[in-house]
Amino acid sequence: MKYKFQIQLFLIFFSYTINAQNVIIKGNLRPGELLVGYTDSLQSVLLDSKPLKSSDGVFIFGFDRDAKGIHYLKLMYKNGKEIIKKLKLKKRKYKIQRINKIKKKYVKPPKSEITRITEERKKIKKARRIIEETDSLFYLSGFKRPVKGGRLTSIFGSQRILNGVPKNPHNGLDIASPRGTPVYAMADGIVRLVGHKFFYNGNFVLIDHGQGLNSIYLHFRKTFVKDGQFVKKGEEIGEIGTTGRSTGPHLHWGVQWYNKRIDPAGILKLNKSITLIRSKIKTINHSHKYSKGG
Repeated sequence: MKYKFQIQLFLIFFSYTINAQNVIIKGNLRPGELLVGYTDSLQSVLLDSKPLKSSDGVFIFGFDRDAKGIHYLKLMYKNGKEIIKKLKLKKRKYKIQRINKIKKKYVKPPKSEITRITEERKKIKKARRIIEETDSLFYLSGFKRPVKGGRLTSIFGSQRILNGVPKNPHNGLDIASPRGTPVYAMADGIVRLVGHKFFYNGNFVLIDHGQGLNSIYLHFRKTFVKDGQFVKKGEEIGEIGTTGRSTGPHLHWGVQWYNKRIDPAGILKLNKSITLIRSKIKTINHSHKYSKGG
């Protein structure tokens, strides 16, 4: 016999336990945020009827910058029970950022660069398709800010106006720091793409952290990793530079869950939750699922 529970969640940062199933969900329930979950004896989990990857009862999900309204999370257990959670997103306001003195070609690229830009986008899409297939829980390493110090010059979600022309919202954090400043991987993962001299990104690194979570680091002066390499949280992957569309030395740090744009600042607040969930897993085999090649 199946039981259904419906619980409406209004708290920004929340967790709860439901009887013997021991459901834990941690995160900020608003657009542009990532949430992490754990429950005993999980068979499968759906978000708005779409299957999520899960392993050892652990799963993540997130909401895009422009997400809104009500969503449903359905947990199905090995004993046949089901739990349905109703998630109501809080509204989020974003700032407007005006940036001037950008080279004209980066505001509206010349026709001569269109083929190059198209090919570069294909390479990134190919790497992201591989990320979509990764089941590993590399992100259980926890998260680290990729630059020590530095000055935050742009925040997540800002509507950007470049040389007076409205453009797409900013999908990451910009951290200004001198050329050559070390940049570190935010969590364990596999490098899926190292790009060199891309039109917009410059020199960059794209890392797969498992279950659709990935991070990207743009405008490097130098990169120190290669495609397919496993990296640990805090491992140096490059140096800050000003390659690509950049007005000065800085790191653009972006995070996505599949194609959902996630605020990097928000995931740093999940470290205590990650530690709690790790403690709930009875056996953590670092040579298999949570380490290289998992």
